[in-house]
Amino acid sequence: MRSEPMKAPWLVAVVMALGASAGPGCDGDDPHKLKLRVLTYNIGNPDDTDPNYALRLSYQSYEDYMGAQIRALDPDVVFLQEVLPPHTCEAFQETDAARTCYQAGDRPAAVQRILGVDYSVVCDGRKQVECMGVKVSFGTFDGVAAGGFELTGAETPPLPLESCVYALGECTKDKCDAESTVSAASVSTAKGPLRLVHAHPNAPGTTSSGGFYMGDACRKLQMQQVFEGLAGFGDVPLITAGPNLLAGDFNMDPVAFSTPAEVEVWDAWVGEGKRFTDFGPADATGTHYGTRWGAFGVAIDHVLAESASGRCQIFGEAEMGAASGTQRLDEGFVSSLPGGADFPGRIDHFAILCDLEIDLRPFAP
Repeated sequence: MRSEPMKAPWLVAVVMALGASAGPGCDGDDPHKLKLRVLTYNIGNPDDTDPNYALRLSYQSYEDYMGAQIRALDPDVVFLQEVLPPHTCEAFQETDAARTCYQAGDRPAAVQRILGVDYSVVCDGRKQVECMGVKVSFGTFDGVAAGGFELTGAETPPLPLESCVYALGECTKDKCDAESTVSAASVSTAKGPLRLVHAHPNAPGTTSSGGFYMGDACRKLQMQQVFEGLAGFGDVPLITAGPNLLAGDFNMDPVAFSTPAEVEVWDAWVGEGKRFTDFGPADATGTHYGTRWGAFGVAIDHVLAESASGRCQIFGEAEMGAASGTQRLDEGFVSSLPGGADFPGRIDHFAILCDLEIDLRPFAP
């Protein structure tokens, strides 16, 4: 497998088209405007059969390539889901130098390797598979040194239902996958505070007996934890007075894949005339784009912001419902994967990259 990442000309062109990274030095002297580039990306995969790397990036050369692709986009704020956490590697002894857990104890954590030294990083307090990064030139997480790493640094409310393990087929409609998580962290920027809320609530799935469940009972409660707070399970909502930026794999599409109960929570907070705008999966004409391989137009990954304007790019494939003229971020590495495009450990979500401008005036003290 190739160890050196390739530079993709189409990716460079997209970055140039979107514009240079919109950090605090790019919005002139206007103290009321905060410009930023946001990336949300589920870097896991559907392979739950690997006993040591279920759902995780397992080859170091693949991780190296994806890290280079992500850094080339130069995001100010990054939301990564299904990251390989240190405790996964601590559970066994990896002897294959090509795998991501090889000599893990002597190297930075996977998320640090992916984002590099220019980012401060915090992960959720439950399983450390949901991580957020902030570019040092843009801001710092409160309580975390610039360029620092806090493995459990994100505020993480408890699961609102009984815990289960998705990869083992333990989950049902009345439980929460142990890795399903909503979390948050506050960031200080040159223009003032910004609240980041990372959403990766409960997923649908199948039981050990083969039955399908939507997972919406847990998902609805976790969305309440984000927007409203939930008595006994994080009474205070993860969002603050603002400004707030929410992103992640919500495991629901309010248009095409959801239940009335969870849509009721979503619609109370997101949409025209509501506090938050969904910038991710639709263009100015309302065309709905898919955000995952095999989803055929279903958009479960989202970027939500308040008092904001901007645009997003989805790196996917048109035949799966994504915008035409784009490729998945790993397209240049597919031939190097075991089995090529059919490799079961290939990342199955599409990255979303947004250039946003937040009007800070509504949040002035």
